[in-house]
Amino acid sequence: MYVRTFFSTLIIVVLGFTTLHGQSIQIDRVEPDNWWIGFSEPDVQLLVHGENIQSAKPSVDYPGVTIERVTWVENPNYQFITLRIHEEARPGTVQIEFNRGDYSYTHDYEILERSSDPNRNRGFSSSDVIYLLMPDRFANGDPSIDEIDGMLEGVDRSDPDARHGGDLQGVINNLDYIQDLGMTAVWFTPIFENDMPPAYGAYHGYAATDMYRVDRRFGSNETYLELIDKAHGMGMKVIMDMIHNHVGTHHWFIKDLPTSDWVHDLEEVGTTNFRTSTVMDPYASEYDFNSTVKGWFVVDMPDLDQRNELVANYLIQNTLWWVEYSGIDGIRMDTHPYPYKEYMADWSKRVLKEFPNFNIVGEAWMPNTPTTAYWQTGFPSPDGYESYLPSVTDFPLYGSLTAGLNEAPGWDTGISRLYFTLSQDFLFTDANLNVIFPGNHDLDRIFTVMGEDYNKYKMALTFILTTRGIPQLYYGDEILMTGGGPDGLKRKDFPGGWAEDPIDAFTHEGRVQYGDETGFPVVEAHDFLTRVATWRQDKDVIHNGKLTHFIPENNIYVYFRHNEEETVMVVLNAQNEPQSLDLSRFSELMEGYQSGYDLISDHTFHIEETLEVAPLQSMIIELGAE
Repeated sequence: MYVRTFFSTLIIVVLGFTTLHGQSIQIDRVEPDNWWIGFSEPDVQLLVHGENIQSAKPSVDYPGVTIERVTWVENPNYQFITLRIHEEARPGTVQIEFNRGDYSYTHDYEILERSSDPNRNRGFSSSDVIYLLMPDRFANGDPSIDEIDGMLEGVDRSDPDARHGGDLQGVINNLDYIQDLGMTAVWFTPIFENDMPPAYGAYHGYAATDMYRVDRRFGSNETYLELIDKAHGMGMKVIMDMIHNHVGTHHWFIKDLPTSDWVHDLEEVGTTNFRTSTVMDPYASEYDFNSTVKGWFVVDMPDLDQRNELVANYLIQNTLWWVEYSGIDGIRMDTHPYPYKEYMADWSKRVLKEFPNFNIVGEAWMPNTPTTAYWQTGFPSPDGYESYLPSVTDFPLYGSLTAGLNEAPGWDTGISRLYFTLSQDFLFTDANLNVIFPGNHDLDRIFTVMGEDYNKYKMALTFILTTRGIPQLYYGDEILMTGGGPDGLKRKDFPGGWAEDPIDAFTHEGRVQYGDETGFPVVEAHDFLTRVATWRQDKDVIHNGKLTHFIPENNIYVYFRHNEEETVMVVLNAQNEPQSLDLSRFSELMEGYQSGYDLISDHTFHIEETLEVAPLQSMIIELGAE
């Protein structure tokens, strides 16, 4: 039985080889699409996909370019070719020739010179204010691409979880609006192809089905470049949203897995427990750790296994390709703690090595300051982990802000939460690099969280725009958009983004109408945010000045931003009653100043012994000698 089985297998293999020997060569994909001369790492790993492509032998004949190795995997439809681009190589077309018996196929592979344009890859910092939007929900600039033949989902604006038709052209058309609001950078949720079934609702972009292609319902790769070029021409920056934890179930390589360990086994590990603290918990069980890192985010998002070197190289190169190809200024990495942390460190280190002026913020949705600080580069972790990640999302500060403005004051409640959270900044390598926010696409809108209290809303935004860190606002905050609960309701369409919208809140007249319709002070809110954000642009004292704060008393929080040239005093009265603030307590920072100009009320006053503060009032006071 054994001998017969052996010879049967041998015959099948020989017959199979003979059959392949007489087949023409077909290549469906080569990724990345092209590469550049001048990276510090000379090798680029090409994923080559085509039916039985492993049986075709590749070769190149190009000065300064060699094939270092060819990796075969379980699936015969793949081979991974490592090209080495030597220092002497010059830009041009590398012809990769594939041979199988009497057949050959030549693939033209472009290698280019890296850009030296100083307006590209500039990074982002505390001097910026980031405007976060969702392309599908912001503006529809090109209705002709709402429905694409062959793609799985069209447009249904009546369904909050369906595609609504916003696109990149809609962003391009409204960059002036964003800039006039005082924003200096724009971040939008992922623009990769998400060709998922309608039931999933992949309008958000976090279930990629092709990581090298802009979703055609958003536009094209060329449209994306047009958007970035226009933003850069206006002096604005663009931040790209990426995901390396997972892709969508309809990703092309998920349908034809290269290896059995390309993704984690859903049947074995299930979905994640979302307990990312297990990653640094010294007492975490192996079971809980594996559930966090190996578990799928949801059943429609296969979890990538970055321990596979081919997977890791693919993802790192995808990032480098987009940064060099597009000229983006930064990256926001989604679900940063969920992949293997060693991989995330290698990724960050490599990206910043190739683009030293760049910046990356990792979405670290952690419950407290220590577990958040763990992810920022330089944290003295007992386990020796070094993330190489410059910036983290400051969810602890967000939690303190929203709770502190809504609860009764106490020793460590009310607005004192802000004081206590900021007092833990010694745990961060550089808290001024934290991205801070009053909301985002995963959170209830700030005006809703504040109980639709306009004064509390102003207090929240005043804090975000004047404390340490990199402020990020969410589209529609400026017009008091509401929403909470299910994701679709947190991500409503911006009024006026569609030609059929009865109100256009991109215009002053439309904001008047929107205010009349909602009963909210929409025009006042828009003007307030514009005033503070625009003022902030030239204020190095806010960008990089020292922060000195005082323990809150009677639910009123006072802090100062100061440097050698300037001092700004911020007063936040979270008490629903007027207060008389004794200024002698702040003499160490107010000595020598006789006047104050409150930016919010546009009022100049002479400094007396006390300062009268109205109920729920916010003040941004520039101190003056006269």
